[in-house]
Amino acid sequence: MSKSLVLLMIVVCPAVLTAQVGHAPDRSPYRDITGRTSLVLQGGLLGGSGGLLDIGPTGGALYGVRLETVLSGPTDGFLGFTRGRPERMLVDPTAPEASRVSGPESQSLVIVDAGLTILLAGEKTWNGLAPFVGASLGMGFATTPAADTTSGFRFNAKLVTGPHIGIRWYATRSISLRAEGRLLFWQLKYPSIFFQSPSDTPNDPPVLDPASSPDSEWTSHPVLNLGLGIAFRL
Repeated sequence: MSKSLVLLMIVVCPAVLTAQVGHAPDRSPYRDITGRTSLVLQGGLLGGSGGLLDIGPTGGALYGVRLETVLSGPTDGFLGFTRGRPERMLVDPTAPEASRVSGPESQSLVIVDAGLTILLAGEKTWNGLAPFVGASLGMGFATTPAADTTSGFRFNAKLVTGPHIGIRWYATRSISLRAEGRLLFWQLKYPSIFFQSPSDTPNDPPVLDPASSPDSEWTSHPVLNLGLGIAFRL
């Protein structure tokens, strides 16, 4: 997550949570958030690890849309749809060790998720700012390159989860700009053929050492999103 975003949260949150006294209503820096159902257009960058073999999708731009609405008090719920074309390496476990890895190759990635967001200042902004934290849970789907048919590796219907933190700036009561840092986690599962010696060159070692390598692993992926929210009334 961006260090500048974290620093901004540290500076803004205490000021937002200070008691709202000593200000005339027309000069107060605090304003009620009146539009709590929004359509959010967002774009960002995906980072993180592709796993032991770099065959998990990572890197590249993401873009998507999110529908969010108030659930209770300072808590919002949202549904999101995100897609992009991250890159990953390809591994042919039947090939000789020197030529079994190729790439990188881009592939289509789609994430459908739902989550909760808590506004740290309650239902108000401070000078138009509203910091927030939350978490999401969803599923990730990706196309399968033809080269994966040999190994049987798939990145499809993967559980995607993780926390997020960020800040909104309300330019008007219905228009907001957002900066958000997310940390997404998903699991890679390696097929059994990765632990077998290549059929064409049986003297070469397998892709993964069956004595010490795991058959699955969780990878983490920081995401920095920027978004535009448009509030409306249902």
